[in-house]
Amino acid sequence: MIPAKDEEAAIGPTLRSLPRATLRAMGFEVDVVILDGHSLDRTRDVVYEHGDATVIFDRERGKGRAFIHGRPHFRGDYVVMLDADGTYAPDAIPRVLGLLAWGDADVVMGDRTPLDGSMTGSHKIGNAILSAMAKVLYTKHCPDLCTGLWGFTGEALAAMPLRSHRFELEAELFALASRQGLRIAHTPVDYLPRTGSAKLSTSDALRIGWWLMRSRVVGLTYGEAEPESKLIRHSLPTPEVSA
Repeated sequence: MIPAKDEEAAIGPTLRSLPRATLRAMGFEVDVVILDGHSLDRTRDVVYEHGDATVIFDRERGKGRAFIHGRPHFRGDYVVMLDADGTYAPDAIPRVLGLLAWGDADVVMGDRTPLDGSMTGSHKIGNAILSAMAKVLYTKHCPDLCTGLWGFTGEALAAMPLRSHRFELEAELFALASRQGLRIAHTPVDYLPRTGSAKLSTSDALRIGWWLMRSRVVGLTYGEAEPESKLIRHSLPTPEVSA
C-alpha cells in the first residue's frame, strides 16, 4: 500500500523497485494499492502506465484519512505500507513480510539508517525526540517513530480504531499497537535521498507529539463507520502474481 501525493518523479521508480521475483519465491501473491491524495501532477498517469495497481482516490485531505478510507480495500493476509518518494530500500519488504508470516510479530516498523543527504539534522533531532517520547509514554521500544515503512497482519490492522488525519498516522499506529498489546518488531532499512521536495514541517512534528499524548488516553473503540461515498475506486488489470 503506497500513499502518494504529487510524486510523479518518484512513483514510477518506486513501483519498479518492488521485489517481485523475491516475493514470488517466498510464495506471496501481492496486490499494489495506491492511495492518491489529491495529486495535481502526473502521479496517477504514471501509475496507470505501469498497469498493475489499484488506485483509490480520497476526497478528504491527509495521509491518515486516506489510510482510513482505503483500509476496507486491503484484502491481503498482510499489509505493507511504503512511502512513494523513493526513500526506502525495497530489500526491506521481504524482511517485513517474513517477520509477519513466520508469526514473530503483528506489526513491523522500519528502523531507518539515513544515507548521506537523506535526512536533515533538524529531522534527525525531531525524530529522535518523538521516538523517545513514544518510548516513555508507551513503555515500548521505539527507535524510529516517524518511519514510512510498516507491516501489519490483516487482523491487527483491521482492529485498530484509527482517527488520525495527516502525518500523525504513524504516531497513532504505534500508540494503538502498543495499547492493544500487539507484538511490534523492528527491521533495519536504508533511508535514501528523496525524489522531490519534503512535505513534513515543524507544525507536523507538533501534531505528531500531540497525537502521541492524545492516543495514550483516547478510547480503544471505533467511532462512526467511514462512509463509502468518500472513495472513488479505479482498478487496473492485475496479473495473477503482482508486486
